[in-house]
Amino acid sequence: MFEAGEFSRFRNARSFAAWVGLTPSEHSSGESDRRGAITKAGNKHLRKALVEAAWHYLTCSGRPKDLAKGQAPDRVARRHAAKGVRRLVERREALLARGVHGNKANVATARELACWVWAVGLMAEEA
Repeated sequence: MFEAGEFSRFRNARSFAAWVGLTPSEHSSGESDRRGAITKAGNKHLRKALVEAAWHYLTCSGRPKDLAKGQAPDRVARRHAAKGVRRLVERREALLARGVHGNKANVATARELACWVWAVGLMAEEA
């Protein structure tokens, strides 16, 4: 939140991921279109935090954990969080099943996480 400031300043999740530097670079000429490494443009601290957080989804279960005694979070927020975790776990598993290198799968998961963070941040601003 501190690194991004206002999420509404980004037009969409894709532009937020680009600002973080988690989009692939592109080398295009005429008919050819090749994608390269991530751009690493933008906020270094947030990018590192998202990439580190994405490693968590390697061993994470797609099923939400039981609540601790006395916890009562908002049902909509809990459902949204569970959907996001499930999506990230499935994305990583699909990439690894396709034979994508683990580090690349992690960065792709981090990009997906950045898009999810943008959506949650926008929801928080509107509330």
